[in-house]
Amino acid sequence: MYIPCLLTPLLLLFPFSTAIDILLPLYLYPGESATAWSSIFTTISTHSTVQFQVIINPNSGPGTTTFLTDENLITGISKLNSFTNVHTLGYVLTGYGKRDNAAVNADVDVYAKWSGYADADIHIEGIYFDEVSNDNTTENFDRMEILSKHARDSISDASVVFNPGYRAPEQLFEFCDLMVEFEHQLADYQAEGILEQIPGEYMSKSAVQIIETPERTDVGGMMAEMEQKGLGAVFFGVDCCYKVWDGKLLEMMADAA
Repeated sequence: MYIPCLLTPLLLLFPFSTAIDILLPLYLYPGESATAWSSIFTTISTHSTVQFQVIINPNSGPGTTTFLTDENLITGISKLNSFTNVHTLGYVLTGYGKRDNAAVNADVDVYAKWSGYADADIHIEGIYFDEVSNDNTTENFDRMEILSKHARDSISDASVVFNPGYRAPEQLFEFCDLMVEFEHQLADYQAEGILEQIPGEYMSKSAVQIIETPERTDVGGMMAEMEQKGLGAVFFGVDCCYKVWDGKLLEMMADAA
């Protein structure tokens, strides 16, 4: 089992300084009438002071139709948009610099059109660019600047998240609002001292996504330390790919945020 945050002595060692968001990769299919997301809705509703940045990913991106045709996804996304503490992000693959810019921009354009759907509120408020290259090159910086600008031009007041999965060159921070500085197993996070590697001036724009979280992980204590350091966002996942869900683990994160 995971250790409840109320039992963690680290909470006393690391008093809260700034709020930490939950960066929630919602890749689980919602099921009939979004019933598979019910526990998520409940946690969001009962933690109204916690900000949830929820990544929507219908099919490794938005699909190719102008609007969603899956009624279950429409129901689930419109429910998410009914919460004032939810910020929805559309998932877009960049292929570590190998996917054509036109294809990336086309995905962004589809998400942008969702705001015009008449029958439900399925608008998206930002873009989560996955598989971002962390190459320290002018070519990479120029590419991500162009993609980020297109997202912001296409979606009003869009937030932009980059996920290279591991430490990014500092110049990349210029083109996003949040950077996933680590996405891997807990043992690697601890062994590499990830929080100590993130430059202080970029801590609030950084996120950590832990995959395959072991049972008995001190989630509350870890989040207390992250929050004290000023980390912008975090998520603890059950599996490698965010397709298996643990409502108690999300509740624990929300309690600690």
